[in-house]
Amino acid sequence: MSPRSCLIFWVFSGALADCSAPPPEVMPAASERTVLAPSSLAVLSSSRDYAGAPSAITFGGVSGRSALYLRFPAEWRARGAPRRAFIALEPQADAPPSSEPVRIEAWRVLRDWRADELKRWSDKPELAPPYAATQASSSPASTLRLDVTELVQFAASNPELDHGIALIATGGSGHGLSFATGANGGSPPTLELYSR
Repeated sequence: MSPRSCLIFWVFSGALADCSAPPPEVMPAASERTVLAPSSLAVLSSSRDYAGAPSAITFGGVSGRSALYLRFPAEWRARGAPRRAFIALEPQADAPPSSEPVRIEAWRVLRDWRADELKRWSDKPELAPPYAATQASSSPASTLRLDVTELVQFAASNPELDHGIALIATGGSGHGLSFATGANGGSPPTLELYSR
């Protein structure tokens, strides 16, 4: 088991004892939960270039469009297609609350990419369906869980087309929603899988 991937297995059969676990309504009953940290991560913004990932990404702020490219270790494939899958993002500590909800979309990345090659908005790889979307709010600040079940099931059936998932948001008039990337400490985004 690779420490880099932060692979963790839990078996649930009733009440949850782990406070970091998702609420019961997102978990299939008596399923096995796998949590993966990304093997590659890149942050892109339409308003600035990045050399390496920042400690946080802001979706929906006045700085314009933003994208978080994620690739996860493939060891989950040995368990087959999951019943449910979520990307979980932890709010950045001390980030100001957003005055408006933010629409965040998750798309399948269409081609292979390397984090060190994604610095400018124009570098971003193309995206393709399937996709998922959610309206997120920072009142109160909490873990964002975006249901990406369809994307992960597609990846399970088409491993040669699995180049990761990109989270995309347009700009807005408020502060936006800031989430930790784990690049300089803090909690990285995770992929939560619930198998049959």
